[in-house]
Amino acid sequence: MVAEIALWAALATAVVGAVWDVRTRRIPNWLVGILAVCAITTTVASGGLELLGSAAIHAGIALAIGVGLFALKAIGAGDAKFYTAAALAVPLDRAWFMFGWVVLAGFLLMIVLMIYYRGLKIMTDGKKRSWTLPYGLPICCGFIAAFLSDSNSLIF
Repeated sequence: MVAEIALWAALATAVVGAVWDVRTRRIPNWLVGILAVCAITTTVASGGLELLGSAAIHAGIALAIGVGLFALKAIGAGDAKFYTAAALAVPLDRAWFMFGWVVLAGFLLMIVLMIYYRGLKIMTDGKKRSWTLPYGLPICCGFIAAFLSDSNSLIF
């Protein structure tokens, strides 16, 4: 029961984070913290410390990659922290599922935004204006899909 409640709280927090990122292009640290606490609670309540260890390895790998991508200015720090917090609910053996769904959702969002911005013909004095991809949305989608694609998930 605790695991299910914590999972639903984590999923709801991820949705709030995605909406926040779409609207502001920022993911606040307090929201990432809530997601991390809900994710850890879900993991410990559903599989104990052994499962938490597996999810922590996933989160550690995600954080290392996220820091590298942030250093390259490929993603924002909030995106790296948001993915890392969500990864605390996804054990290492499910990491590729989450990552794959995040990449797919990000790719689809990028295509939609490219079509949208091209349709607006965003120009300023003949210079193209840049736009950003709110990667909190694909992270949320990947996080949710990681649970929906798992037949042993607490959601079912």
